[in-house]
Amino acid sequence: MSQLLERCFSDLWTQRFTFERMGFDLQCKAPRRVLYGPVRYIIMALATSFELCAVIAFMCVHRNHIVLFSEALMHGIQMISSLLKMFIFVRKARVVVDLIADVQDPELEVQWKRRGQQLSAIYFLMCALTSISFLLMPVVLTLLRYLANGELEPFSAFRVVLPYDVTQPHIYVLDCLIMCFVLTFFCCSTTGVDTLYGWFIFGLSAHFRALGLCLERAVIISSDCPERFELEMSRVFRQHCGVLSLVQRFDEAFREIVLVEVLLICLLYCSVICQYIMPQTNQNYAFLAFFSMVVTTQLCIYGFGAEQLRQEARLFSLQLYEKLPWQSLLPGMRRLLLFPMLRSQKEISLSGYFFSLGRPLMVWIFRTAGSFTTLLSALRDKYE
Repeated sequence: MSQLLERCFSDLWTQRFTFERMGFDLQCKAPRRVLYGPVRYIIMALATSFELCAVIAFMCVHRNHIVLFSEALMHGIQMISSLLKMFIFVRKARVVVDLIADVQDPELEVQWKRRGQQLSAIYFLMCALTSISFLLMPVVLTLLRYLANGELEPFSAFRVVLPYDVTQPHIYVLDCLIMCFVLTFFCCSTTGVDTLYGWFIFGLSAHFRALGLCLERAVIISSDCPERFELEMSRVFRQHCGVLSLVQRFDEAFREIVLVEVLLICLLYCSVICQYIMPQTNQNYAFLAFFSMVVTTQLCIYGFGAEQLRQEARLFSLQLYEKLPWQSLLPGMRRLLLFPMLRSQKEISLSGYFFSLGRPLMVWIFRTAGSFTTLLSALRDKYE
């Protein structure tokens, strides 16, 4: 059991496991394709696209029923989010894999890797329970009805208009198989992309902490050997430039994914809240509870992750100012150190083209979701 837990908490295990389910290899070398199993990925994407079309058809039919429309909207937005994020990832897969190899450093502290994988495993468990509860609860209730009445009356909280009759046993089984592909795609794409973003946050934060340790060694050397101090400081600033370059590449690689995430999560949060304040019959509350946790954690990964990286960069700039023995340095050395110190004080920003990630953006998302929810509630009271 301990060996199994140790393996689950190894570096990038959760990310590699989820991406491999979709046919991706995060540790492949340059000549080999990152997407080594395209058939698997295409089947999942086509199944999700099919169910998305069924959800859109349901929304068109029930466009005047706000409660049913908002419930279908919740499923539709999540499927759109998964499809768009994976489409962007496929386009930038090689860039992301190369960036993973550059961020990984065996000399960095092991603690950040273990902590990051623990959080990734918890998030993966939430996504898996969301998928399992979405499929298992309706199937169990449908079987209980069938055993009680002898007729197949499918129980479902999934609002779709399907082109076939699911009351036929073989059709119902086929529909459940399609949903298995859809839910696997949701679980793996959501867990894989979001936890990979968090892994980069932890990795880059560890690089900034390593810079702080190098700076402390240089300060200790400064009193004993001024010549070595200059070499150590040159090494620190070279590493700092390298870390800033990694941050820039990370921002460029995930910028489009962040844009999709933030634009869709406002409506997603709104539709989730509507299920609590405007409940509908046949509601799958187990799925709704797990899905609410997934959406909230998803928002925290992007918002607090960017805030953590910004804080680590700010902490290094403070260390650079506070720990250097300025009073004992030669005037020429002081002037040379001013330029790196000014550069280190420039704030790091992870963006999504039109906005910067952080706590202010999270507050804006909550306020916007609340505004949408109030609007839908007012429309429901007026027209229904």
